Amino acid sequence: MALAALLAASAPARAQAVVGVGDDAVPLAKGAWRLTIAGRWNDARERFVRDSTGGTSRRGILSPLAASDAGVGAFPALTGVESAIRAASGNTSFRLSLGTLEASGEVHQSIAPLSAEYGITRRLSMRLVLPYVESRDASQLLLNRSGAGANVGLNPVYQTTGGAGVRATNGALLAQIDASRTALESELARCAVPTELGCDAIRANPGAAQTLLASAQSLRATLATLYGGAEGGAPLVPLAGSVQQEAVVARVGALRTAFQGFGVGAMTGDLAPTGSSLVIGPGGTPRLGTDTLFGVGFARLGNTRRAGVGDIDLTATWLLFDHFGADQRRRLLDNGRGLRSTITAGWRFGTAGADRTDDPFDVPIGDGANALLLRSTTDLVWSRSVWASGTVRLVKPLSDQVALALPTVASTSPFAPYAVVSADRSLGSRLDVEFAPRVGLGQFFGLSGAVAWQRWSDDRYRPLAAGDAPASLPEIAIASRSLSSASFGASFSTLASYVRGRSRIAAEVLYSHAVPLAASGEMPAWSIDRLEVRIYTGFPRR
Repeated sequence: MALAALLAASAPARAQAVVGVGDDAVPLAKGAWRLTIAGRWNDARERFVRDSTGGTSRRGILSPLAASDAGVGAFPALTGVESAIRAASGNTSFRLSLGTLEASGEVHQSIAPLSAEYGITRRLSMRLVLPYVESRDASQLLLNRSGAGANVGLNPVYQTTGGAGVRATNGALLAQIDASRTALESELARCAVPTELGCDAIRANPGAAQTLLASAQSLRATLATLYGGAEGGAPLVPLAGSVQQEAVVARVGALRTAFQGFGVGAMTGDLAPTGSSLVIGPGGTPRLGTDTLFGVGFARLGNTRRAGVGDIDLTATWLLFDHFGADQRRRLLDNGRGLRSTITAGWRFGTAGADRTDDPFDVPIGDGANALLLRSTTDLVWSRSVWASGTVRLVKPLSDQVALALPTVASTSPFAPYAVVSADRSLGSRLDVEFAPRVGLGQFFGLSGAVAWQRWSDDRYRPLAAGDAPASLPEIAIASRSLSSASFGASFSTLASYVRGRSRIAAEVLYSHAVPLAASGEMPAWSIDRLEVRIYTGFPRR
C-alpha cells in the first residue's frame, strides 16, 4: 500500500489503467489474444440454515448432524433395531442411543480456469474457459467420545474371536424354544383325548397354553432377529448388564417357567441371549455409513477428493457502445468521462459429470448440465481515476437425466437407507446482479470492490420408476435461495506502460477475496480467493 501511494503521488492517474474485481465491458482489440491463468479457492466452514424465526443463520457446515443423544433420528437405518429391542424387552418406550455425535467439517474447491479470448473484430470477441477443478471435504464425525453414552453395542455374534460361541449359545436357546413349542403342541393334542392322563394343567387352562404358544413364537422370532443364531442377527444389541438386557433375560426366564408349568421341560439351564460388551467409539461412524450390515452401504463417508475438468464455457461478446471508440490507447490515456456497454451470450457444456451417489458428502466439481449463458455489462467512467462496472448475468440450465440417491438429496442424515434411481433434473435459473467500483492508483496499481446479489430458482428432481423403485415417486424440490456477498481486490497492470512503449509485456495481475453477507435458503457460506494473471498479445502501442 505504501508503494501504491508513492506511485499515485509521483505519476498522473489514468482512466481505467487497471482493471478490478468482477466483469467489465472493456473490449479486446481486433486480432489480439487475452490468455488467462487463474487460481480460485472456495472454502466453506459454515452454512446458512433456516432458523425457528423463518430466517437464516450461519452454523457449522455439518452442525445439523450433531446430536447429544444420537438415536434413530441421527441413524434412521437403526429404526428396526430399536423396534426389535422394544419387542424383546417389553419396554415400548425404549429409545436407542449410540451416545453423543459431534459433527464438524469444511469443504474446499480448488479451480484452475484456463481461458483464451480472441478479438475477431473491433466489436466482437470469442472466449473459451476450460476449468480444472479439485474438490475435497474434511468431515469429522465423532461418536460417543466418552464411551459412556450408549445403551447398545456391537452384536457379539459378528466378532471374529468368540463369535462362533455366541452364535452357538443363541442358537441353542432358539432350539429350546422351538422344542418347547413342539412339545406343548403335542401335549395339547394328546390331552384333547378325554382318557389321557397327566393333563390337569392343560385342561385347567387351555387358553393360557394357546397364548403361551403364540407368545413363545413371537419372542423366538424377535430374539432371532435381534440377537441372531446360526444365521446372524441385528448389528446392535443391548449392552450386557443394562436394564434392557436384564429385561430380555427376565422374559426368557418367564417363558421357561411358563412351559414348565404345563409340564414341558425342554428349556433347561439358564440359557439367555448374549448382550454386547463393545460400544461403537469415535472412529465408528464410517462403518455405520458404509457397512451394509447397518442398512446403508455407501462406498465412502466423507474425507474424499475429486478432480477433473469442470463445466466448459464458450461465449461471444459484442460491444454495443463505447465512448472511447473501442480504441485501447484512448481508453488507457484519455482522462475524460465515458460510457461503455457489452452483451455476452454463450453456451456451457456440462462436462463436469454427475454427483457421486455413493458418497453423501460428495463435493461436485460442477453442475454437469448444459446451460445457456447471458451477460450484460456497462462501465461508467466518472473521472480519470474512478470508474465502475454494473453486470447482470443469467444462467439457464437445460433439463437432463441423472442418477439420484433417495432420500439423501432431501435428508440431513447420511445414515439413512437409500436407493439409487434415475431422475429427470431441472436445475433452476441463476440470476446475478453485481456492482463493482474501481479506483486507480497511478498507472500500475488499483483497488476495487464489488457487491453482488445472486438468486437460484427451484431445483426439481422427478424420480423415474425402475427396478425395485415404486411406480410413482414424488417430485423433489430444492427451494429457491439467494445470496448477497461482497468482495475486494488489488491489481497490477502494465497495459498503460506498454502502450507508451515502456513495458515489454502487456499483462495484468489481480487478487480478490469475497465473503458471503446474508442468504435466504440453505447453502454453504463460501469464502472465495482468486489470483488471476492475464497476458495480452497484439495489444496496440504508440
